[in-house]
Amino acid sequence: MLEHHSSKTAFHPRQRTGLSLALGLSLSIFAVQAVAGKSDLPIPQLSPCSERYTEVADPAPPQLADTQEAIRQAFGTHDDWATDKNVTILSPAQTGIGETGMRIAYPAGTSSPGDQAEGGAGFYATIPALHGAERACLSYRVRFPEGFNFVKGGKLPGLYGGDAPSGGDAVTGDGYSMRFMWRRDGKGELYEYVVNKKKQYGKSVGRGLWHFPTGKWVTIEQEIVLNDPQRRNGIARVWVDGRPILEQRGIVYRKLPTVYADGLMFSTFFGGHGKSWRTPKDQHVDFADFRFYADRP
Repeated sequence: MLEHHSSKTAFHPRQRTGLSLALGLSLSIFAVQAVAGKSDLPIPQLSPCSERYTEVADPAPPQLADTQEAIRQAFGTHDDWATDKNVTILSPAQTGIGETGMRIAYPAGTSSPGDQAEGGAGFYATIPALHGAERACLSYRVRFPEGFNFVKGGKLPGLYGGDAPSGGDAVTGDGYSMRFMWRRDGKGELYEYVVNKKKQYGKSVGRGLWHFPTGKWVTIEQEIVLNDPQRRNGIARVWVDGRPILEQRGIVYRKLPTVYADGLMFSTFFGGHGKSWRTPKDQHVDFADFRFYADRP
């Protein structure tokens, strides 16, 4: 069980390739095939952060009938929504990977939690072993079932720090969030709330560099290296099933030296907001094998 330190309230309606993104965010594509007509570009061979960092936490929910309590025991959080009604704890036999897991339900007609009926679920988990970390690594497994309708997209968990902005919150430099998203036809992306995103909502980065398959587990891995305050030198990297996907530089995660990598923003639902994002039928996605790593001996 992880000790709970977060005071955040539930977010209920809450090398380089020369390729550049707008707004001062530069993206370096690891996979040659992802850059049309650029087959001569070098491919960085940086190994996944889970191989370079030290594992510091591997929370797994116990098999309790009270799913909210199971998640609180595993992740040490009280900042949660819909974990009592849209979560089922999966046994190791059900996951097939020797780990318990979580099945998250998205009832028909739901999108973001502020839209109408709640679909999906969420919580914040501060990881004590990351305290003061300026670099962090997260990996977990996700499984979309066969026949999953991706609609326009939806949110997936990622790392956060500070006040963890989301849902159109202003990003002041007191915190950030680095969730993943699935998009139409299973396209993957990073979905970022960082200082230099210059949009009301999150910044879409690397959309379509990978696709989420259905009917099988996929391991996604995220590394963040925080910027020096007042400098644009933050980094984000992504691996999928151990394969390097993207490296993004020039990120401003923070303006204050007291903002660190705090832990997990577990956030999953269809949306976006509104009718066009809503799932047309009852659906679910499975999650398991959450692991956190720190860049420490």
